[in-house]
Amino acid sequence: MFEIGESLAAARRAQRLELVDVEALTRIRQRNLAALEAEHFDALPGRAYTRAFLRTYATALGLEADQFVAEFEHRYPEPEEAELHVVVPRRRRRGHVSRRVLVTLAVLGALVGIVAWSGSSHQPASFRPLAPPPAKAAAVRPAHVVTAKPATHPVPKPTALVIRALRGDCWLLVRRGGAGGPVVYEGTLARGESLRFGKAKVWVRFGAPWNVAVRRGTHGVAVTSKTAPQNLVL
Repeated sequence: MFEIGESLAAARRAQRLELVDVEALTRIRQRNLAALEAEHFDALPGRAYTRAFLRTYATALGLEADQFVAEFEHRYPEPEEAELHVVVPRRRRRGHVSRRVLVTLAVLGALVGIVAWSGSSHQPASFRPLAPPPAKAAAVRPAHVVTAKPATHPVPKPTALVIRALRGDCWLLVRRGGAGGPVVYEGTLARGESLRFGKAKVWVRFGAPWNVAVRRGTHGVAVTSKTAPQNLVL
C-alpha cells in the first residue's frame, strides 16, 4: 500500500514540473491534478474519470499507471448496487353473480325475443324494408397506366472500427455513444496489437495518438495530434 497523491506530487517535483506544465502535457485541468495529489477523489467528475486521470498523470510522469489504478480500486471499491424488490399486487377475485339475477335476465331476454318475432310476422307488406339498390359497378381503370416510383438511394451500412498500435504503446479510453457514455474499454494497447469494435459510434481518448492507425471499415481516420493526447468520436 502506498500514498497515491504524494507519489504523484513527489514525481512531479523531482522532474521540476508545475501543475501548469502537467496540464499542458496531459490536457487535465490543474484543479483535477491538485485533487489527485490531495486524494480528494470526491471532487472529480466520477470513478471512470478518476481512473483515466490517474492513468494519464502517472504515464506522463513515467510511473507505473496500472499500479496507481489498482491501488485506487483497492482503497475505494465500487459500491454494490442495492437489490430491487418488485411487489406484484394480488389479483382481485371477481364477485359472483347470484342465481336469481341470471334467471331474471334469461326471462327478460326470452320476452324480448317473442315480442320482436310477433311484430315482424304481422307487419304489412307495404312497411317491409325495400331491398337495397344494386351496387354501382366499379370504375374501370384505364389500361397502360404506369405509376412512377420515387427513386431510392441505398443507405450505407456502418462498418467496424479497428485501432492498431503500429509505432509504440498507446493508452486508450473508449466510451459508447459519446464522452458521457459507458466505458467499454480502458487500458494500454501494446505495439503490434489491435482492437476491434462494433458498428456503434464510440468516443475514444488516445494517450499517444501518434503511435496508432485507425480505420472505420476501409476508410482511414486521421489522428492529427503528434505531442499530446487526443479525443475523437468515431
